[in-house]
Amino acid sequence: MKAMVYTKAGYLDVLKVNDIPKPTPKDNQVLVAVKAGALSITDYERFKSLSDKVPLSTRITNTLLGFNDTPIGAEIAGIVVAVGKNITHVKVGDSVFGKTAGFFPKGGFAEYALMDKDRVYQKPDNLTFEQASAISISFETALGAVRKAKIKDGQEVMIYGSSGGVGLYTVQLAKALGAKVTGVCSTRNIEVAKQMGCDNIIDYKQEDFTKVGKKFDAIIGVNGCNPMKTYKKLLTPNGIFVGVGDVKQGFKALFASLTSRNFTYLMGVASMQKGYLAYAKELAEKGKLTPYIDRIYSVYDTPKAIQYILTNHAQGKNSNNYGFLTLKSFFKTNVTRTNFYVLCESFFCLFYPHKTI
Repeated sequence: MKAMVYTKAGYLDVLKVNDIPKPTPKDNQVLVAVKAGALSITDYERFKSLSDKVPLSTRITNTLLGFNDTPIGAEIAGIVVAVGKNITHVKVGDSVFGKTAGFFPKGGFAEYALMDKDRVYQKPDNLTFEQASAISISFETALGAVRKAKIKDGQEVMIYGSSGGVGLYTVQLAKALGAKVTGVCSTRNIEVAKQMGCDNIIDYKQEDFTKVGKKFDAIIGVNGCNPMKTYKKLLTPNGIFVGVGDVKQGFKALFASLTSRNFTYLMGVASMQKGYLAYAKELAEKGKLTPYIDRIYSVYDTPKAIQYILTNHAQGKNSNNYGFLTLKSFFKTNVTRTNFYVLCESFFCLFYPHKTI
């Protein structure tokens, strides 16, 4: 079968369409004919140097996580073609969505891909394959943040970074729970934030978000890295700030949580949310969850899609259409750093902060 393979550490020219063996599902796995896939941070973070001078930290991380000489792609949607003996919730012929197999998902940008039992679910009937492929990782992260904030009906909620992949799902989840949502984003993203449900919007390029004139029961920081004391001034006495995105912001929130119950941090990939795919399907079919796809690319144009994400602030996600015969949608997401890949890089950068080879 054909696959978009990350052949070795380097820049975008190391991505090659190669012929590789078709995988066989194990007892707790599903084999899917991929119809669409979405770009996630594990796909594009390794190219963030924007050159072939790859940081040593990236090389170490890629080797440890088994990314070299394997297809990229963590989020997909497609049709089940084979199931392991322990699979009962989906069957051959079902349209499904979710994450690819492994603790560090990969292998999705191929004609066929494996999905683990707890990472695959029937696709929402009202969504396209492209839309469904754009749900899994960002939605799970957003759901973790909303659950951690314990958002309730009638609460005032601020979402700082409300127009990226995680941010837009956080907005929709908070609205589904009955919250009043104030989104903070840049001028170019205001219409998208409105479309996804924000009740009020602050353009941080034109306004001081700290002068909004109200207190919040919860603030979810998806992007940005403002001082924690700035957020605390905007919280009610029992309000909570949940840091979701930038690693630097996360460490600030973690340190603040040592002395204040008003702060906490969510590690995206480590915050596995029970039943998140079933919940996403339920919300989508009720019209309360709509993936926002910024652009759609052919899978053959994956390097162009990654280049776009790394050099622009994406709205929602980028999706790639599959079918080396039909794959075509890439889902675009903000470059939020919410997973273990980035933590690994941060760790190794402590020892090799400036070295490239």
